[in-house]
Amino acid sequence: MAGITVALVLVPQSLAYAELAGLPAQLGLVAAVVAPLAAVWYASSPSIQAGPTAMSALLVFGVLTTQLPPGSPEYVGAAALLALLVGAIRLTLGLLRGGSLAFVLSQPVLRGFTLATAMLIVASQVPAALGTSSTGLSLLGRAAQALAQPDQWSWGALVAAIGTVVLIQGARRIHPLVPGALIAVVLGIVVARLGGGVLGPAIGDIGSAWPRLQLSLPWHLLPQLVVGAFVIALVGFAEPVAIARRFADRHRRWDPNRELVSQGLANLGAGAFGAYPVGASFSRGALFNLAGGVTRWSGLVTGLTALGLVAFAPLLTDLPRAVLAGIVIAAVRDLVRLQPIATLWRLGRTQATIAWTTLALTLLLEPRVDQAVLAGVAIAVLVHLLRESRVEIEHVSDGGRHVVHVRGVLWFASATQLEDAVRGLWNRHRDERPWRLDLSQVGHVDLDAALVLAGLQDQAAAMGLTLDVVGANARTRLRLQRLGVRRRQEGRNADEAIAAVRRAEARDEDEARDEDERLGDTRVADAAGDGADDTERNGR
Repeated sequence: MAGITVALVLVPQSLAYAELAGLPAQLGLVAAVVAPLAAVWYASSPSIQAGPTAMSALLVFGVLTTQLPPGSPEYVGAAALLALLVGAIRLTLGLLRGGSLAFVLSQPVLRGFTLATAMLIVASQVPAALGTSSTGLSLLGRAAQALAQPDQWSWGALVAAIGTVVLIQGARRIHPLVPGALIAVVLGIVVARLGGGVLGPAIGDIGSAWPRLQLSLPWHLLPQLVVGAFVIALVGFAEPVAIARRFADRHRRWDPNRELVSQGLANLGAGAFGAYPVGASFSRGALFNLAGGVTRWSGLVTGLTALGLVAFAPLLTDLPRAVLAGIVIAAVRDLVRLQPIATLWRLGRTQATIAWTTLALTLLLEPRVDQAVLAGVAIAVLVHLLRESRVEIEHVSDGGRHVVHVRGVLWFASATQLEDAVRGLWNRHRDERPWRLDLSQVGHVDLDAALVLAGLQDQAAAMGLTLDVVGANARTRLRLQRLGVRRRQEGRNADEAIAAVRRAEARDEDEARDEDERLGDTRVADAAGDGADDTERNGR
């Protein structure tokens, strides 16, 4: 029952998300069938229901729309190739046990990006909700263009979009298991047929939605898609992680590495059958739990149910696009909230600034929202490095000694600050009291910082001072000990080398002295001989 219930929501959503990605609607059905069937075999959390999502669809649109015309055959092939790349990346990370990369996106970046993408998703549905057509790559530009032409609005389409949102929200209030999206699709088709298109433009003939292997892809576009695939692989995995953590307990544990493999298989399957990158939906995960789902095998039921519903795909010809727009808006309506990032301002202004900056960049760089993610991550890392490059240093006189308390992280970027501060304290306090360096509030000490600490001890010894390092972790103490042993060994080696040089110099001096004496005796003998010869010559 849980699998069937999820499928009744997944199928209408898949049609809408394919439209959001700029792809034919039938590819959404293909993804709805293949993704659950491929992911179920290795999933660790039953709450993660694989399939098309609004976030993945928007990312696909952003990556591809600036390179290829949306809806063109090459665009469709590139979407499938993108799914294969995303699947290969997630599968590789899972097999290499790289599940920790799922947390590379900080909460401020995620909150800012999520709010911005929700706003963009709603904006992308404005033309369809008004029954108009608009051109351009900018989603906000399309929405503004549609809103600026009220004379072209289809009031029937607007009623259909608003009615779909109200119907889905009302169905949730009646009971979460009531398939409001499916009911809206059925009513939309019936009203459109009876009213002769009164609800605005329809999606038209969607063609065959039966999954078929599609390996004739534009492989020459591979280099252009790699960066976008990495962004989708990591950003798109953030939602499955949130779902698994939300519904995990002692009976439902989850493994991020297995989930990466599972999601990798889902994307490989979607790409092999010509669809586009998929993820996992929080709303479908919650629906699964409300329907009493227990094991991951409900995903198998979901995929098989969706496959059975594909047989009714020809009936969707008269489905108004405004109904699909209403389904998408209803799916992301709860995400258009300022509270999550407004809360950050009260908790930490630096993190709130990162969230607001990511939000602004996502809106300014759209449709290239993948670039906005990279920029947000870069800003978060830069802020972190700038903050960690500073340490707090406090000097107190504790009885008969000087104590320097250090707080923060000691690494190659902050170690020089500590070295300069300690040297400055030595210059200001010229006494013979011992010094103590307290590292009990230091989170981490890298090798560069350990070398700086050892250097400070050497400098203190050369100045006739005592510097004790206390409170360091076991690894740092071991490093300092090894460095001390090495310095002593190098000192002994240096002493031996100096002694050897001095012995050599003394030996050279002795040899030189002996040579001088020998040469002196020779010169005396020669002089005596020369004197005798002169006497003999004079006598003659």
